[in-house]
Amino acid sequence: MKNGLLMRLVLPLLLVSFASIIIHIRWQAGGFFLNLATEIIGILITLLYVDWIIRQRERKKWLGTDERISNRLRILLNSTVSGIRDGLGFDIDILDQRVLSTLNPVAIHDEIMRVGKSVIAPIVHQRVSALDQRGWKSLTAHLVNAHNGALAFLTVFQTRLSPDQISDLLDLQEALEYSLTFYSIFPEMAGVPEDELPETRTPPEILQKSFYENTANDIVKILALSKKLSQSVATVNPGV
Repeated sequence: MKNGLLMRLVLPLLLVSFASIIIHIRWQAGGFFLNLATEIIGILITLLYVDWIIRQRERKKWLGTDERISNRLRILLNSTVSGIRDGLGFDIDILDQRVLSTLNPVAIHDEIMRVGKSVIAPIVHQRVSALDQRGWKSLTAHLVNAHNGALAFLTVFQTRLSPDQISDLLDLQEALEYSLTFYSIFPEMAGVPEDELPETRTPPEILQKSFYENTANDIVKILALSKKLSQSVATVNPGV
């Protein structure tokens, strides 16, 4: 039973039970209101117990599936952050090689998320500004793959995710889409030296700089959302 529905059932019964006890104290009425309060408390105990049993049964039934969904989400986030790492020209050596050598998928995932937040995010703006045309093409390809991956993950697994995870995945997909705006509209300006920029109504160097800034901001948001989703992986199925 969903928490909201459970509370809408429990709270009114609790209020009626409490009111019955207060009335009994002031007007015993042959114990009618005390009996009513007792009956309601019995109903509440039964309701909560049955709900607990159902939750435990559902959790056991979905345990293996939810573990697999958790792994799929880690893979999606690994791919997203690693794609940005590669697209921005960071070598794999920025990852702790001792962690990689463990071959522990969870430890490696945590290391990728750490690098995304602590190493890549602080200098995204500098890296984006330094990309050449080939670098922009590579970065864009990674962002497109991540965007499609997030969309596919939502489509397939959204019924087993919490509302917060769905919201964060939608935000991630949106940030990935926004990060592609510049290259989609002005590919001929991406990574081009200022003296070779095409003529535009707005001074091209100002336009280019503005779009670089927006793209970098979107990438920083993508890294932050990836880290946030990573922290929620252990609760992929809280909504049973």
